[in-house]
Amino acid sequence: MRSIALMLGLSMSVLAGAVEVEAPLVQTGGLYADGGVSNSPTFQNYFVGYGTTPGFGRTAERRSFFVFDVPVMPGFVISGATLELRLPFGGLIFGKGPGDPLAGPVPSDTSETFSLGLLPVPADAVLSPALGGAGALAMFAAMDDIAIASPTTFSPGTPLPPAADGGPPIVPIIIEGPGLAALVSASGGSVVFSGWMPSWSEDLRLSPFPPPLYFEASELIFGLTDAHADPLLKPVLVLTLVPVPEPHAVILALLGLPLLAAVLARRRARRGTAGG
Repeated sequence: MRSIALMLGLSMSVLAGAVEVEAPLVQTGGLYADGGVSNSPTFQNYFVGYGTTPGFGRTAERRSFFVFDVPVMPGFVISGATLELRLPFGGLIFGKGPGDPLAGPVPSDTSETFSLGLLPVPADAVLSPALGGAGALAMFAAMDDIAIASPTTFSPGTPLPPAADGGPPIVPIIIEGPGLAALVSASGGSVVFSGWMPSWSEDLRLSPFPPPLYFEASELIFGLTDAHADPLLKPVLVLTLVPVPEPHAVILALLGLPLLAAVLARRRARRGTAGG
């Protein structure tokens, strides 16, 4: 019984000692499929997909980046993480219409999907004012290589719950696998996450009437999410921390495992005898 109590006690102490902290946001921004860069600290937009002004050339696909500092928490280890993004009004635009009805039927996309990834580059590299050219293209291509969360799918007409602080709805994204490993190894440093829109599709059809307007002006998720201009649009990375057991507690727990197994074996044997 004492062994069982010891094991349960250790488990309960770890669970009871879990805490949540917010990782400091350094900056958000984006890179484009044509090598364009949007990494100014004064315009921190994290939309994905593309947005086009009617009558102008099609905007290249955009992917976003998120740079966070990972705090040092002596005596604790990261056991979980959630990235909270904001979906402001007009921040979700489905592709494939609506267009000019006189030009023929235009199908509508039934959903749009956002994916979160890990971008294995130093924070200074993606934030550099000199970033561009081949370096920017290589980073853009790598943004969808390492998925760290299940995709989030949005459907037309699906309402999202409002945020408690009065801001736009929060879209929580649970970070898994390589993302958690990167956070643990980045303690005291920074981590770079990426976001992209796997459901993105290009539609270059034009209205037959001047000026030449695209049927699909935009196809994007998160819209005008300038975290610099509006604090309510700031992405938030919540880290769940659990205390690291003291070495002597771990040793005691390991010593107690054989005793626990023996106790359980004796109980099973007694029950078997009693049943016979």
